[in-house]
Amino acid sequence: MLNNKDPEQFRESAYFTQFWAVLRQDTIALVSVNLFFALLGLTLLGYWIAPYSAEQQFVGLELMPPSWNDQGQISHFFGTDDLGRDIFSRILSGFYYTVGSALTITLAIAVIGGVIGILAGAKKGSSFFILSHLFDTFLFTPILLIAIIIATLMEPSLPNAMLAIFLAMLPHFIHKIYQTTQQELKREYVVTLRLEGAKFKDLVKEVILPNLTVIAVKELSHIFVIAVLDISALSFISLGAKSPTPEWGTMIRDSMELVYIAPWTVILPGLAIVFVILIITLLGNSIVRVLEKYRY
Repeated sequence: MLNNKDPEQFRESAYFTQFWAVLRQDTIALVSVNLFFALLGLTLLGYWIAPYSAEQQFVGLELMPPSWNDQGQISHFFGTDDLGRDIFSRILSGFYYTVGSALTITLAIAVIGGVIGILAGAKKGSSFFILSHLFDTFLFTPILLIAIIIATLMEPSLPNAMLAIFLAMLPHFIHKIYQTTQQELKREYVVTLRLEGAKFKDLVKEVILPNLTVIAVKELSHIFVIAVLDISALSFISLGAKSPTPEWGTMIRDSMELVYIAPWTVILPGLAIVFVILIITLLGNSIVRVLEKYRY
């Protein structure tokens, strides 16, 4: 077991309590966390709080402009599309498909990639080491291109698009965790602890995971952003969600022919994507800043 921990080397037992105390002192970080929780709320409840069903059509109200236009109505705040469907309701429902899918991919990569990366970095000469280097071949190919290649081998659907993006991004996360784990295990105090008989699980808990936190947050926030973009991109090129699913990329694809006569049908789903990316980027940068402030 690890005893007499040096505070310069290891996190204290009250890590999370102190982390939140530091975070509350950073206004931007606190705002970003609240925005993220709001984003999660919309992802889980957007479909239920939408004023109308995402597929409901209002005959005679096709291509109604947003409510701030003189011809718009407050009952259809973001206007309607060419089939008379309420765009505000479809965007709210789309949080579940676009953001929910990206969140699922990110969590899966965090767990699976984290375990493989740590084991590959800690067990030299093992099959994990070989697997890590096989994954390195993916690092020189753009993620979206890999996702497109994988998606074309399967039937177009949102779950298959999620799988393609997961497989495309997993090697990048494994490689980063693998490299960082190796660097941490080469530190003098870690080598000393291992020579003294410290158990691997204790080293992971007390040394590797705390020192991986900053890198993991940076990478996972980047993965979340890329996942949102790639899910929308695959749907846009008909390799992801199908109509009439209110996934934002699908909504943009279905309305591209209307961009000149009804630009809100394309711009508003696009702004929703930008809105999510800004929140995730702000959250990732804020958490990293707080972690580094807490650590140093």
